[in-house]
Amino acid sequence: MTVILDLLFPPKCAFCGRLLERPGDICGVCQGNLPFREGETALTAIGDNRYATVIALYYDGMVREGIRVLKFGKKSWRAKVFARYVAQAAAERLGGEFDTVTYVPVSLRRNFERGFDQARLLAEETAKIWGVKAEPSLWKIRHTKAQSSLEDPSLRIENVKAAYKVLRPDRVRGRRYLLIDDVCTTGSTLSAAADALMAGGAAKVVCAALAGGQRKREE
Repeated sequence: MTVILDLLFPPKCAFCGRLLERPGDICGVCQGNLPFREGETALTAIGDNRYATVIALYYDGMVREGIRVLKFGKKSWRAKVFARYVAQAAAERLGGEFDTVTYVPVSLRRNFERGFDQARLLAEETAKIWGVKAEPSLWKIRHTKAQSSLEDPSLRIENVKAAYKVLRPDRVRGRRYLLIDDVCTTGSTLSAAADALMAGGAAKVVCAALAGGQRKREE
């Protein structure tokens, strides 16, 4: 059966989409060239409340392409592959600082358009690696413009201001959260969602994203 499925749906690299010559989910080219954020670049602080945030990869090349296809190409299986990098980065940088995993939700409209919530998939697959479940803790109370369409950081902040609300304050109160999203550029979205969790009674929020920022190019 596996052979037949491979013939009908040949395995592809989760990042670049290249057909794989051997079993796996990442091609050798991407495996050897993934733009990891390391050292001080892997951990940052976002928002006015300076939430500790770990970012696994730079948002470059094959990473940008992989996330684009996940979100817009309906290739939801890629979330399982990407989750390994989020889990590793969060465990290394934020281990012991959270006891609950959640995610930044998309609006109902965007969820309908795409057919799924990529941050939820990423959080669920990340949590599975640790043998726990990601919990839906927030809902997006209004549809907003795509953050990628706004270049000015101040416009990004205003776009998502007060856009999130806690689902069940009684379940949030006193808990420490790892809040997951796919991309962190300015941190506006993650910090707005983190603010909502804290306003709902969370004891602490730390954040993680698969990718963000771009590598500095050598002259």
